[in-house]
Amino acid sequence: MSEPSDFVARLRAEQQAPGRDAALRLDRGTRRRRALIAAAAAALVLVGAGVWVASSTGGRPADEPYAPAALDEAMWPPEWPATVRMPFRGSPSAAWADGAAGIELPASEAAGGLTSVQVGEALRATRALLVESNLNPRHALGAHPDAALTRLDPRDGTRAGLEKALQSPGDGVGPLWLFTRFDPSEVRLHGDVIKTRGTMTYEASPTGELLVHADYTFVYPLVKTSGGVEIVPGAEEVTRTVVRRRLDLVANNEGQLTVRGAYWRAANDDCRTPDDGYLHPLFTEERSTAPKWPAIDPYNGEFQLVAKDAPDRQCATPKQT
Repeated sequence: MSEPSDFVARLRAEQQAPGRDAALRLDRGTRRRRALIAAAAAALVLVGAGVWVASSTGGRPADEPYAPAALDEAMWPPEWPATVRMPFRGSPSAAWADGAAGIELPASEAAGGLTSVQVGEALRATRALLVESNLNPRHALGAHPDAALTRLDPRDGTRAGLEKALQSPGDGVGPLWLFTRFDPSEVRLHGDVIKTRGTMTYEASPTGELLVHADYTFVYPLVKTSGGVEIVPGAEEVTRTVVRRRLDLVANNEGQLTVRGAYWRAANDDCRTPDDGYLHPLFTEERSTAPKWPAIDPYNGEFQLVAKDAPDRQCATPKQT
């Protein structure tokens, strides 16, 4: 991927393309739509010219004029970073639901010795657990997830284990297998939208228990807490981290949950960092110097999950986020 310093030079080349002024004067509607399609195709051609200029001159000239409106960000090539103006630009998750709206509950029917009302309570408890552990902005930036922990059956050792992991994440299994957490000294969430998609099902086990299966992916737009790069003036870089979780839960008569199975994986996480209970997303500058990890696509079957007690996070370079 090109460095951020190359992007303005590319935008300048795009601005100087023959016929661009005429294209920008076209009316909205059908003619504008056709112009945008033509301009997008031209942008791909001009990328090569921008790279040549940057490589020949050693960088952007000192008097390079910034032109943040020279090219609509929606038309930028997909390899360019997203910015705060369009945090989900180029991501398959752009069309997903926002936050908790992406966690839809199946219709509840009696199962496993529980009435339909009790099944509904178990499904709502599962939804609440997912929301509090993955969609609560305070918890995502390090606050103690009390509300999520109360959803777990205290008679099961999972709750106590998570409490310990939150207090001392470097001692044994950390909390990331259930909780999405970022170091607030490094990054903060951009806006209040986390993209969500997945499925929830349930069944009665042979022993009459109610088993709830949740499989969800969450996409987080993040900016640096300080020192973020502006791709163009006023448009700071946004990076995205993708987290997928698959949980197998047992619900008791009180609606509390016991974790029977947990698998997860994060894309765009610097796994070289110490196990401090946080994910550490990479931005363009950090990715340019990161090792050449295996490339995976977090939106298809290449995104193999790992069990909650796996000793280490698996390094990988996401093909897209």
